[in-house]
Amino acid sequence: MSDSNFTRWIRQLADDGRLWWALLILPVALFLPALPIDETRYLSVAWEMRLHLDFLVPHLNGAPYSDKPPLLFWLINFGWLIAGLHVWAVRLGVLAASLASLALFRRLVLRLEPDAALARRAMIVLAGIVFFAIFSSAIMFDVLLATCVLLALHGALDWDAGRWRRGLLLLALGFGLGILTKGPVVLLDAGFALVLGPWWSETARANKRRWYAMTGLAVLGGAIIALAWAIPAAIMGGEKYANAIFLRQTVDRMANSFAHRRPLWWYFMVLPAMVLPWTLAVRAPWRAWRESFRVSKSVRFAVAWAVPAFAAFCLVSGKQPHYLLPLLPALALYLAKVLGSDGARLRGRAFGVLLVIVGVALATLPYVAAHPQDFAFVAKMVAAGRLTPQFLSVISGIWPLWGILAVLVGSIVIFAPGVHASLRALALSSAATAAIGMLALAQGVGPYVDVSVAAARIKQDQDAGRPIAHLAWHHGLFEFPGRLTQPLPKVDFGELRDWCVAHPDGEIVTFYTKYPITAKPELEMPYRFGFIRFWRAADLLAMQWPAQAPAPDADETPED
Repeated sequence: MSDSNFTRWIRQLADDGRLWWALLILPVALFLPALPIDETRYLSVAWEMRLHLDFLVPHLNGAPYSDKPPLLFWLINFGWLIAGLHVWAVRLGVLAASLASLALFRRLVLRLEPDAALARRAMIVLAGIVFFAIFSSAIMFDVLLATCVLLALHGALDWDAGRWRRGLLLLALGFGLGILTKGPVVLLDAGFALVLGPWWSETARANKRRWYAMTGLAVLGGAIIALAWAIPAAIMGGEKYANAIFLRQTVDRMANSFAHRRPLWWYFMVLPAMVLPWTLAVRAPWRAWRESFRVSKSVRFAVAWAVPAFAAFCLVSGKQPHYLLPLLPALALYLAKVLGSDGARLRGRAFGVLLVIVGVALATLPYVAAHPQDFAFVAKMVAAGRLTPQFLSVISGIWPLWGILAVLVGSIVIFAPGVHASLRALALSSAATAAIGMLALAQGVGPYVDVSVAAARIKQDQDAGRPIAHLAWHHGLFEFPGRLTQPLPKVDFGELRDWCVAHPDGEIVTFYTKYPITAKPELEMPYRFGFIRFWRAADLLAMQWPAQAPAPDADETPED
């Protein structure tokens, strides 16, 4: 790229807001620690992959890890190869995938309709969705999956344009990489746009037989890409691992989720909050919503892409907000089309008022948490056990500055001339809000999720040959922070006494606080809203043991 082309590219990024959006998210990527339990677990899987140079079968705590395919773990290791073993290196990689998704989405809209203003508007709407901004650097699978979905959908548009070979290649590649990212769910995220192709594509209507035959070939091609990893991994991982990756994490997960069970209507409740500020800011007459749906090829494409998939996700028992992230571009496209209609407008002051309210609450919460006796309703919750001293301690450590910054952003949206009606300004204010919230999390909660001291103690015991085990499942929490080279055994409470008898010189560690252990811990440190505690086995043997162990918690089992 020549200097002049590079300058024009940077100018375009600044003009459509992507450059400023990325700069707002950048501090989050650089300073937010890995959050338990998901992000820390995925880093531990990637660490074991690097440690043992086993890039075929992912492992967690020394056992094959079948809950997720390997692509994210491969990319994490690639980032570490370039920048070193840092959390920020991984977050920057995810942020790069988010920027790639924005670029792919803009190009996708431009191919649907040769309207540069619509493509720019749609991309800004997507960037401004607060949930997209929050997850834009998260060490999760959904941003990368969204990139794969958009890549696959470019293949569908190739078919619409009569470019069958390239479309087949892009679809197979998008499906294959999507399966390697998060499994066959990519077929839900992108497949309905192909199934309903004749509704939005003239080429599909004129060539239905070829369209659906090529769709089958694209799915087959994606399966071949995924099987190129899955078959050797199943052979190397053994029968149990093979059953897990081919059955438990596909058919069983769709029919009966193992965790995150929610009612049918749950997504309807959370989606309006996810797509702020647009749920409060977009105003248009009914005819704009109706006519955009009726006459616009791009909107029909978006509806075919997202609505059946959304319905399918509602029917699946396991639900999490981030499962919908690959469908948010379709919603952004529809909103962008509506905003281009006569009579449509932006009214962002309600979002500004919401930011001011949230900011005031965030600024005052630390004082309330530090002085619960001064507030009757808080004192009652503490007395009832609904608020623990550990929770109040964490909240009291958050700087009021973050709330003040949120109030400032909200005030700008409300009072600065033109801001509440500017698409780019509202999108950037949403990104700023997401960044403020995540940085507040990093500053206030970060010290309470930093397990490096505990992980170093575990590694010290292991290196010294001293037996150490974790009471209940630990989700691989300590492996990456401690750079552990040995698995950390898990001991259930019912087995704890026998373990201590067998290892009287050993130690027990746990971050669960519900167990009726009366022995004084040798080491105790704050963690989340509780503690990480270490006990010597000899001290545990000397205490009075309860007659019955408590029931296990949901967090004490491996990931679904």
